[in-house]
Amino acid sequence: MKRPIGIAVLLVLLSGTVGCSAEGGGGAGSSSPSPTPSASPTATPSPGATGSAPTADQVTWAGKVCSDTTTVQTEVEGLATAAAAGGANVGTAVSDQMSQISASVGTLVDTVKSAPSGSGDDSGYTDVRTATEKVDTSLTALQASAAQVEGATGVALVTALATVVADTGTVLTDLAATVKAISAAMQDRTSTIGQAFRAAPECATLTSQ
Repeated sequence: MKRPIGIAVLLVLLSGTVGCSAEGGGGAGSSSPSPTPSASPTATPSPGATGSAPTADQVTWAGKVCSDTTTVQTEVEGLATAAAAGGANVGTAVSDQMSQISASVGTLVDTVKSAPSGSGDDSGYTDVRTATEKVDTSLTALQASAAQVEGATGVALVTALATVVADTGTVLTDLAATVKAISAAMQDRTSTIGQAFRAAPECATLTSQ
């Protein structure tokens, strides 16, 4: 398995949070997938694969899932950096970054749910959807801890920022599970969704980290 997303970065940031701050400083709801028309297969199965070849719509969808996952990862790591930096404007920085993360997680969850018609019975799809729903759940705790930063000062601010960094770790862990689910699907020769992930360049970039 590839390395967990950003865990080493978080450990460094957490220690930095206390130092910098001391000196001065919903998730998206669940709904059933909305089937969309699916294009005819445009590729033959991968060598050794026994599952049906993915449609063009499935490959496009898979690439969007992976690019959305990368976006959330980058933004959550950015929140940890903002929290660790402290300073007089840390409340605004955390709030602004949190708004971006909330929107991006919502987009990721919606993208996964909008899988092309016929994808829902694929075990690879089920595992990826379950993983992204956990990201959505951990986002709720992160939103709550980020809200505690605004207006906090002194020891309360240090504590709030440390909690934000810790909660970003939980979100990143759940994102790592999403990447693991995508990687597992890619290795499943019976999975049409796995072939779609293999065919999408965005997924190769995500799983190579």
